[in-house]
Amino acid sequence: MDFNENKRKLPECYRVYLTTHTGLVRENNEDNFTINTVSKKLEYRNLSFDAVYEAPLVAAVFDGMGGEAKGEHAAFISAKLAKGLRNAVKMYPDKPINVLVGDYIQRANDGIRAFLEENYCQTGGTTVAAAIIKYGIIFPFSLGDSRIYLLRDSKLFQISHDHTLAMKKYEANIYTKEEADKSLDSHRLTAFLGADYYREGISPQYYEPVVMKKTDRLLLCSDGLYDELSPDEIQATMNKYPDNPALELVRAAIDHGGNDNVTCAVVEREY
Repeated sequence: MDFNENKRKLPECYRVYLTTHTGLVRENNEDNFTINTVSKKLEYRNLSFDAVYEAPLVAAVFDGMGGEAKGEHAAFISAKLAKGLRNAVKMYPDKPINVLVGDYIQRANDGIRAFLEENYCQTGGTTVAAAIIKYGIIFPFSLGDSRIYLLRDSKLFQISHDHTLAMKKYEANIYTKEEADKSLDSHRLTAFLGADYYREGISPQYYEPVVMKKTDRLLLCSDGLYDELSPDEIQATMNKYPDNPALELVRAAIDHGGNDNVTCAVVEREY
């Protein structure tokens, strides 16, 4: 038997470690996630698992806002519709990623707006930090302040950009980076799903595709993680606990205060 030939026939697969938790202060978990066709049901609060998925992989983390049901439902709607994004990527392999993502983002925004209007709400929405991975390439995109990081050669790099008033002021040289991080403006979002009130069109920020090395680890997280842990602490935790990094990151965030819902998804190349 030609073992090399058999190896070449193995499908492209990724292992995903996922943990979500309400934290120690909030009553509801307004975070949600999508890993291909898996997302969190509304009645679930805390959840942790790891599993292997065939490419194309769609991984996303959502942080609902607007209080109680509004934020929870906004994240739930977006997570549910993201399952269709995975199907679209699989069915239309030659279609540009940005076209498929753009269609999903608008449908998610419209779904959130419809829910809010039906429930006589003016505000509500969710952030999204997501990546599509196929052919060993990461295609990241985001809206809001949920983040995308890459751990490469044991060093942590932030891929995503925070869509906050604090970041705008930092870019305008009004704040230093330290002032921006500590400012109340750091949680005042300038973009999110649900922000397109009149459904005129909304787009996420796309980032440069990244060729994924075998030893790379992609991290998607809500702000409940990085509000409690510094980048150095996130890096140290991921390096210290390779067997279930998402669970250990969430545990560390809770140990540091757990003041918000926290969700982490860590992706690595399986084969």
